[in-house]
Amino acid sequence: DAGAVTAIKERGVSLLPAGVTSVEGEFISGDTVELVGADNKVIARGLVAFDSDEIPQMLGRSTKELATSLGAEFERELVHRDDLVLL
Repeated sequence: DAGAVTAIKERGVSLLPAGVTSVEGEFISGDTVELVGADNKVIARGLVAFDSDEIPQMLGRSTKELATSLGAEFERELVHRDDLVLL
């Protein structure tokens, strides 16, 4: 979402599930993925922490909510800022 794009570009933060509106393609944890804004421009690339089939159930939800409903292993970033490169 726009808030996540701004936070990543201006403050270099990690990508959290709450800031993601959709996921495309197939990938596994550790793969490089592109982070794309609403204007379809790639803003960053990073190493994703989850498989593509896990992410849809996480979209738009806080990490605390995910930990409660899905388990503690879901209480983390989709892409950690240390594994993220701005373009």
